[in-house]
Amino acid sequence: MPYLVTMMWYPTHMNNEIVKKYIKIRKSYPAKDELFISLCSPLMVTKEGIKVMTVRETKKGKFEEALTYTTKFLNEFLDIEGYSYQIDVWHTFDEALAVGGIELPD
Repeated sequence: MPYLVTMMWYPTHMNNEIVKKYIKIRKSYPAKDELFISLCSPLMVTKEGIKVMTVRETKKGKFEEALTYTTKFLNEFLDIEGYSYQIDVWHTFDEALAVGGIELPD
């Protein structure tokens, strides 16, 4: 199944605003085990700000719903100065081959 890899960026001085917003909205976005498996959520601090990554493996037949859920969550922070995000879709090697019409021999 495809992976949703998200990146959030925001200035270091806005960290408290991000945390306050997260605490406020987290009950509206409970874990969605039926949509995806959350694999990791590492973050790093650089001189440009804070970068947070999440990697979610979508469940079979749930890609669109998982993408919508993830987008709505990330959009909750758009009113915070300097915040931005990106969602990338990553495929497994077998999925990428299938898109190209390539079958691996047994």
